[in-house]
Amino acid sequence: MNILTSFTNGIARAGGGALPKFRLSFTNRWLRLAFVLAVVALTFAGARLVSLGLLYVGLAVWAYRRWREGSRGLAYFLAAALVVGVGLYGFAAFEVWNMRAWRARHFDDMVLLAEDGTYEGEGKGRRGPIKVELTVKSHKVERFDVVRHYDTIPIALGAFDELKELLRGRSDLDVDAVTGATYTSYGAINAARDAVWKGVAGAPTISLVSKVTLWLTSLKLQRVTLHSLAVLFIVVLLFDYTIQAALVEGTGQSLNCMDCQTCVGACPVKRVEGKLFPMEMVLRARLGDYDAVAKLMEYCVGCAKCAAKCPAGISAPSVAAAVAQYLRKQKREEEAEFFEERV
Repeated sequence: MNILTSFTNGIARAGGGALPKFRLSFTNRWLRLAFVLAVVALTFAGARLVSLGLLYVGLAVWAYRRWREGSRGLAYFLAAALVVGVGLYGFAAFEVWNMRAWRARHFDDMVLLAEDGTYEGEGKGRRGPIKVELTVKSHKVERFDVVRHYDTIPIALGAFDELKELLRGRSDLDVDAVTGATYTSYGAINAARDAVWKGVAGAPTISLVSKVTLWLTSLKLQRVTLHSLAVLFIVVLLFDYTIQAALVEGTGQSLNCMDCQTCVGACPVKRVEGKLFPMEMVLRARLGDYDAVAKLMEYCVGCAKCAAKCPAGISAPSVAAAVAQYLRKQKREEEAEFFEERV
């Protein structure tokens, strides 16, 4: 975090103080959300474009607020990033189109054009990727082996054995799928085609920059991906509620609250606007709802009777004081001073 902070401060100095108020701290929920979206984008291939899009929209909203405050550095950066991103995606799309067009023109001659050697390729089977090795000698298929697959074993093995016999000695890969294993067969055949193209000298390929661009912008939302994202959202939500109190010094004790309401019985205030006090204030601190805590702590008299009765040793005045200190760090001086003066 120190490296990131130094880097951000360096940008701020170089940009004439474009980011003077930004602090890299995971007590900032927006920063945590950005981090989670980045992890999702790297983890789920089918949701990378969606995750990066949501991240960009969030940054754009923040940039707009910074623009209204007179700081335009982030807005210029995001605009440049969008232009560069669109340009890279366009370049990647052109390379893919060029490669496919070239392969379509030489589809029937792929084995004849390939140099002698053993090449690896990958295709999509029924249940996952299929990786194969293809050996070409004297412009004919000498050997075909499946290295890895995820399809049903009895069906797949039979299909692969039959494909080995069909492909051996051929000068092309134009064979029919095995009956009863259509998806598996076409996955293996496409993997063989992917392999043989690597042995063709002068064939257009996709550059590393384009591969990274296409990897980042992948979008293949399927039922499994959507289900995984839903589960991840629930886990992140629970984690976020817990970590917020743990990150703000002094409010971590709110995680021990058992909702027993002993503090309510000891408190001279007991209820505030129909809510049980001070337990409601402690629970709000656990959830990171510091605006609600700031309103409720105006009624705390600092007698500490709740702390004396609490079986978990939680002190509501201490939690309120920690929130006041947090508000002061967030430049909300008036709310902090109001409580600190009373207590």
